[in-house]
Amino acid sequence: RGVVGSYPIKLFYTSNIPIILQSALVSNLFFFSQVLYTRFSSNIFVNILGRWREVQYASGGSQLLPIGGLAYYLSPPGNLNEIAADPIHALLYVTFVLASCALFSKAWIDVSGQSASDVMK
Repeated sequence: RGVVGSYPIKLFYTSNIPIILQSALVSNLFFFSQVLYTRFSSNIFVNILGRWREVQYASGGSQLLPIGGLAYYLSPPGNLNEIAADPIHALLYVTFVLASCALFSKAWIDVSGQSASDVMK
């Protein structure tokens, strides 16, 4: 009736903490990049960190959108047309999110006491 036996499976469960940490990292980067750009927009290092454009809405509100630098490539593409127009942006964004979440997952496992050596004790 089939194979009988058990196979140990090592689960790598870290909940949603890595996503929260990655979001906090990107939010802080965007915040500091916007502050620096509004004050020192002619500085080359600030432009490498991120260039921003203010968009005015009919309701009277406005928003800063990344148009260049590191902040642009770490921001998600807005729609499928933007992915088609700039696939490098989409690829770098997905790679950054996956890599940073993997690193935060590994760090969270070690810090929270859920690593294999900690569970074995």
